Amino acid sequence: ALVLADEPTGNLDPETGSQIVFLLQEISNRGTAVIMSTHNYSIVQAFPGKIIRCENMSLVPM
Repeated sequence: ALVLADEPTGNLDPETGSQIVFLLQEISNRGTAVIMSTHNYSIVQAFPGKIIRCENMSLVPM
């Protein structure tokens, strides 16, 4: 199974955004692949996972 989440925290307050990302992390922990795009780097730092950044039209592992 795969979940694609495009800016799932985009228009949410910080608390609700964290809850959404926590739910996505729980889904991932249960064996479902989760791919999330975000501009919110603090969310990326708060929740561990493989991070790939788009830079100059290329994908760059972090």
